[in-house]
Amino acid sequence: MQSISLVILAAGLGSRYGGLKQTDGMGPNQETLLDYAIYDGLMAGFTQIAFVVRESMMPSFKEALEARWGSYMNKYYPKACFECILQKIDDLPEGCERPVERTKPWGTAHALWAARECIHEPFAMINADDFYGRDAFLRIAQHLRKLDNHSLSACMVGYPIIQTLSENGSVSRGICEIKDGKLSRIVERTHIETDGTSVWYKENDTEYGLFGTETVSMNLMGFSSPIFTVLKDLLARFFTEQIEGIIPQQLSAECYIPSILQSCIERGLSVPILESNSVWFGVTYPDDAPVVCNALLDLVQEGAYPTPLWTK
Repeated sequence: MQSISLVILAAGLGSRYGGLKQTDGMGPNQETLLDYAIYDGLMAGFTQIAFVVRESMMPSFKEALEARWGSYMNKYYPKACFECILQKIDDLPEGCERPVERTKPWGTAHALWAARECIHEPFAMINADDFYGRDAFLRIAQHLRKLDNHSLSACMVGYPIIQTLSENGSVSRGICEIKDGKLSRIVERTHIETDGTSVWYKENDTEYGLFGTETVSMNLMGFSSPIFTVLKDLLARFFTEQIEGIIPQQLSAECYIPSILQSCIERGLSVPILESNSVWFGVTYPDDAPVVCNALLDLVQEGAYPTPLWTK
């Protein structure tokens, strides 16, 4: 059976949340959302789990992983392994140079780029601070095992936008256009809001209504390893279009993961949307945390997860 990897983007700063969501306890025994992602990933059969982290958090992150998961993995998943990968601001494709004024990395696409030397097999990628659901991991793992890793492949698990919003402020989402079960276009919208009934996004101070049933990407995507060639070209184009010239507002520009899927589509690649019965949830703002805590408690009480999580 083909080995598959899981890349977890864990370098985010959580600016709207006001702290590191990756390390906040949300489960009944202070489990983090990252803990649940690791658990579901192992249950789905991922044998390498790679974490992309920032330099300032690397030592404590490694220590926490070993303390919480070391003995559990040695006992129940001896063939699985962890890798911690550093996202460096100066780690860029050849010909791209960081402006001296830039003080932070270049977004989620750049975070995935950091994993290129560690990933040599089909892989899924996720955010460290989101809950995706067991079924979603199982579906994408099943798909990845069937891929020819020598040719370019991509897929994603989508979620209805109404399930992914916060009533405490705006969010960013990659909104998908789908035809015959395949992704035909994905557009990143950065100011999506809801009042619990209506959904809309803002662009250039103008509001545009949404139905609430649109499929969005929550960065649960799957690829064959040749995707890093596409990613190299994407980042090079991003620098040419966004960074050269050093216009002040461009110094905070980021290259988002959904752009990778859009690049694949532009190359003529068919990108299937995998169906799943999982429900996504996550925390963007502090007031989102109680909702997530209650949702996790419900899953534990239903028997979906043990408590504490890292006991079998």
